[in-house]
This record gives sequence, structure tokens and C-alpha cells, in this order.
Amino acid sequence: MRPIALLVLLMTFARAGDAPALPVAVAADDPNVRYSGRWDRRDAGGPRCEWPACAVHLVVDGGPVNVVLGGLAEHAFQVVVDGEPTSVITLVDGQTVYPVVPSLAPGRHTIELCKRTECWRLPVQVRGFQLGAGVALAPPTAPTRRIEFLGDSITCGYGNEAKSQDERFSYATENAWLAWGAIAARRLAADYSCVAMSGIWLQQDGENRPLPTFWESTMPLTDPTPWDFSRWQADAVVVNLGTNDSGKPIDRARWTEAYRAFIARIRAVYPAAHIFLVIGPMGHGPDRVIPIYNEEIVASARAAGDTRIHALALPDQDGADGIGADWHPSVATHRGMAERIAAAIRDELGW
Repeated sequence: MRPIALLVLLMTFARAGDAPALPVAVAADDPNVRYSGRWDRRDAGGPRCEWPACAVHLVVDGGPVNVVLGGLAEHAFQVVVDGEPTSVITLVDGQTVYPVVPSLAPGRHTIELCKRTECWRLPVQVRGFQLGAGVALAPPTAPTRRIEFLGDSITCGYGNEAKSQDERFSYATENAWLAWGAIAARRLAADYSCVAMSGIWLQQDGENRPLPTFWESTMPLTDPTPWDFSRWQADAVVVNLGTNDSGKPIDRARWTEAYRAFIARIRAVYPAAHIFLVIGPMGHGPDRVIPIYNEEIVASARAAGDTRIHALALPDQDGADGIGADWHPSVATHRGMAERIAAAIRDELGW
């Protein structure tokens, strides 16, 4: 790129409050940039996403690195360098250019930007990157194993970094990178997709929001365009629903009908995947009926010939591990949950 053209491009990125610009501009759709999770790639300004834990992956041979982002204030990305969390990028009004790493030791390094926040902040957009002089990208390698987690606020990482259950929800204490699905995926060396939303139900009941209504969407709140499942086939699908349903008596027939219908949709797009029906750790329903109903659903499916379906009831959260905002699981509890589901996936899939 000619120096004048590069200068013009960098100036289009710059706004009040931006981090100092770096000299090498990289487009958001550069082939050496890898995206995981559900991203809408149709916008000319760059890929957009809403679901939590959507991530961007880079391999660089040095630093510094900036990222150019668009979206509402309070959106946040966990910066992870060589597998270790290093900082958090929180969007603010009037800023588009954010520092990712100020410098790196010589040699190749992996960088991940993982969206900590869930879809209620609407889309966030990656508009490009800036590198220091002489810094270059290398092709990233995608894991061959693939896991999708479907769930509610627990799977989003709602309040997992809060100091106690007395704190109310804040985007600053929601960290999808430290939610149980993301942790399990890393332990299994698997690519991760998270389809989760706080307040979501399994069943349609009055004005609640059932996850099956949103599950097939690329961006659930702003664009009804269906996700193209042929782009990414999961090896394992973990469904953790029922916590919000359990606030009232659960009718066995209605629960079973709703779950079987959802499983049929999952099986239609992921014919070879192992499906895990999970409940916990914020309650198992009135009289602890959800694990019982889930086991019955699995037994019936297996009797009908679907042997790649399983049920798992996680133990209730233990106050000894701390409690997150509004009585949600703490990071320590998420780690324990991740250990259990990772072990179950490893046993069933031979990983």
C-alpha cells in the first residue's frame, strides 16, 4: 500500500480518545485473521457479532498491536496472549482504536480477543487492526475439535467475576472467557461456539424468551438472518437449560415435548454430534425433577436408536467457592463445572 493511501486509511480510524495509530493497517477480513463463534461477515465495515465468547485470533511475530472496534460502550473483550489473559478492552463512546499489546518478545505469539459480554449490548464490529513497523501476521491454526454450548446466563458467564451474590449485574463482571463452556473447550483443545442469553428458557410460556426461538440466528437481537450450519459442524453440543423454567412447577409432558422438539432441530443440523442435556448448578427444578425428566428423554432417544445423547446433572453451587452476582456461579464454580463436562465429553468422544 502506498504511504499516502495508508495515512488516509489510518486517519479514517482515528477519533477523539483513540489510542495512538500504528503504521501497518490490516483489514478485518485479512486471510490471516481467524474468527470463532458466530460472526456476520456481510457488512463491508467488518465482521459483526452478538453472541458471547465470539473471538478473534491472530498470530504475530511481535508487537505492538491495535484493534479497531465499533459498538456500544461497555462491550468488552478479554485479551489473551499465548494462552494467558493479559488485559481487558472495554469500549467507550468516541473511541474506535484500542491497544491490544504494547510490545512482545521476539518470536511468534498468539493473540485472542474474546467477547466477554453477551448480546444485550447489541452488535460489536471488528473494523481492522494496526501493527507496528515490521510486525506481520502469520496464518493461525484452527482446532479440529468443535464444541457448541447452548444456555442461559450461566453459560454467558453472568456475574462470574463479582465479589459476592449481593452485587447486581454489571457488564464489567461478566466474563464469557471464564465461563464453563469456554474453559472446557480450552481443556479439550476444541474450537468454541457459545449460543447463550440471560433470562432464556427452554419452554414457551407466556412472555418468556425460549432459546429455541433464537438458536438458529447469526445475531439474535438485530438481524433474523439464519446461521449457516454448514460453515461449522459441532462434534459435541451441550445444552444447559431449565434454570429459568424452574421458577414455576414443571409439567413433565410439556417439558419433554419442548426438549424433544429442540433436540430434533439440533440433530437435523448436527447429525453426527454428541448432545449433552445438562442442568445445574442453580437448582434442578421443583422437587429436583429436571434431572429425572432429562434422563427419561435420553433413555427414550437411545431406545429409538440415537446413542449419541447423554444427560448430566451438575451439583448445586457451593458457597465455599464463592457466589457471583445475583447468586450466579463464581469463576471457581465455573471451573468445577468445566471439569465435569470436559470429562463427560472426553469419555464419550474419546478425546
